[in-house]
Amino acid sequence: MTEKEATLGRWHKEFFENIHLFVKSGLSELEAKSILEEFLVLSQATPKPKVMEIFQEPERLEEIGVYTDIRPEPRDFMLKFLDPIMKKFKVEGTENLKLLDGIIGKYPVTLISNHLSHLDAPAIFTLLYNSGPEGRKIAESLVFIAGRLAFEPDFTRLGLYMFGTLLVCSKKDMADNPSLSDVMTKINMRAFRNSQKLQSDGKVISIFPEGTRSRDGRLMPFVDTVYHYVANKVILPISLEGTEKILPIEGLLFNQAVGKLVIGKPVLVGELTKKEMESFPSHIEQISFPGTGDKKQFIIDNLALLVGSNLNKHKHGTYRNLYRGDVRETNQLISLPKKPDEHVVIIGSSNMSVAFACILANKNVKVTIYHPDSDMVTRSNEERRDIIHYPIYKLPPNIEFSDKPEILESATLFVQGTNPWEFDAVYSKIRTYLQKNKSPMVNVIKGFTGSKKGLILEDLNELLLIERDRLAVVSGACYPDQIMERKISGFEISAFEDSLIPKLKELLSSNYVFTRPAINSRDTKGVQLGGALKTIYALAMGLVEGYFKRELGGNVDNTLFHLSNRFFNEMVSIGVLLGGDPTTFNGLSGMTDFMLACFGSDTRDRKYGYDLAYGTRPEKITNGFYGLKVLPNLIQLDERRHPIVTSAYKTVIQNENFDLVAEELQKQLARV
Repeated sequence: MTEKEATLGRWHKEFFENIHLFVKSGLSELEAKSILEEFLVLSQATPKPKVMEIFQEPERLEEIGVYTDIRPEPRDFMLKFLDPIMKKFKVEGTENLKLLDGIIGKYPVTLISNHLSHLDAPAIFTLLYNSGPEGRKIAESLVFIAGRLAFEPDFTRLGLYMFGTLLVCSKKDMADNPSLSDVMTKINMRAFRNSQKLQSDGKVISIFPEGTRSRDGRLMPFVDTVYHYVANKVILPISLEGTEKILPIEGLLFNQAVGKLVIGKPVLVGELTKKEMESFPSHIEQISFPGTGDKKQFIIDNLALLVGSNLNKHKHGTYRNLYRGDVRETNQLISLPKKPDEHVVIIGSSNMSVAFACILANKNVKVTIYHPDSDMVTRSNEERRDIIHYPIYKLPPNIEFSDKPEILESATLFVQGTNPWEFDAVYSKIRTYLQKNKSPMVNVIKGFTGSKKGLILEDLNELLLIERDRLAVVSGACYPDQIMERKISGFEISAFEDSLIPKLKELLSSNYVFTRPAINSRDTKGVQLGGALKTIYALAMGLVEGYFKRELGGNVDNTLFHLSNRFFNEMVSIGVLLGGDPTTFNGLSGMTDFMLACFGSDTRDRKYGYDLAYGTRPEKITNGFYGLKVLPNLIQLDERRHPIVTSAYKTVIQNENFDLVAEELQKQLARV
């Protein structure tokens, strides 16, 4: 069955279910049925544009070209069709359109927007067209950049005739069709040349810089190929919300959703010719190229901020950590402080250390992440992201990376962010700097080390000779990934010196992170042990979950929660044995963190154990695996007192048959 036949089949089955929407908007049932029938007729009768013939006859590229003009009949119908669907949408910022008076046709103008739905381009046209005379003028001049796949389905093609389009081919399309890559390259070159001529003729080139629709409504990275369409041009930023609710990604049932289109102020990106700049209107702001660094990346990131500045904070996606998270005002960008209150040096790049860097960046501070890998440091600085741990998230301007140990000399606060198994690689060159600079140091990493003491603060004190009164620990029930997503999170602090706690509480609190003193604010061992031990028990819980699902099938929540109390009690008994106060384990770093690690959806340690129970040994090390490996350095494993951790050690470290170990564990737990 062809795609067209399959599509038609779906339309016949469900498309007419949309009738209730049109009736709800005020049409009679007869009128609603008529408009749906007209949609079907027009969508099937409207042919593919001439430009699609190029892929069958590449030699005709010069003859056919890549531009498709408006077709009045589909345009007028789609305006009628979309009007009742978009009744609950509003348009904001129409006053900014007046700023383009005398600009279009004289200077090149490009419209950019986030991308949520197949209907985004028709929605932008419709909302602008109906917003008033200035909006209608802009709408009638729009030319959208469109990939060839947009023209294939009858359903989407009809909307694309509302405005002019320029055919382009994506990198993915080229990769999927290598035999056509040469002609696709020529198409893209032709499209860019055409865009320049169209802009000089008074057209507004319109693009979706994300390159594809966002599946969750949040901004994705802007693709670098859009650079040529925006550099040295006037940009009109558009921010869309709600179009994904009109027509979900799957299906053909429309919804009368609530949404809005926000028109931002036009901005000149880069520079025009010297002659053009002499007459360029002073009321248009300008984003100039930076003197150093990746100019292309700088421009692309700034475009994303233009679009994101008018989106809800939960839609910022890749760029969310560039906005202040400690102020009530929405969409206030983090800036590089002229006089920072603190210079925080984070030692080691890890998931948690980068997450903490983003929390700290909300304050008036400078943050430097020290890591000895010079290549990683260089690329991360150039691309403004941690290329290893969080390559999808842009980092704010007050975070930088450095491989120079000398950077530690100016630190007013150190953050220990190195995973235990990487200590030697990271700390080998900086020991003397930490001893000379007497600034406080807070550990944010959970897990055991390989030393006789086994805890990070004890190693910092006894092996690196950092004074105890400089040391603190922050821990809580938090996934670093969700901190990066700005989900509500919380920590508790413990320190040898009470005066450190208020300072850390202030630095590590925001509108989405809540930090407080630990139940026993001086029990640094207990706070560390809660975070370290829970990683081991999460791995053990994953083993048990995998085993019972494999043996019994289906959901095994009854079993896991039945065992959770025994797991926690054993964890506390080991924690007390290692020097923690039993009441400390009732806090965020104890019971709360244990529950998240053992039953949360994103826990790496539990997944490690689960995969192992199914016969797959993960390659990537976790804190739980490393902690289990070194635990015998700290206590003698006793199968009678600590059957859970002993069984996990036999399976994970000694590679014993888990089925046999699990049978013995069940017998042991039955006797507890």
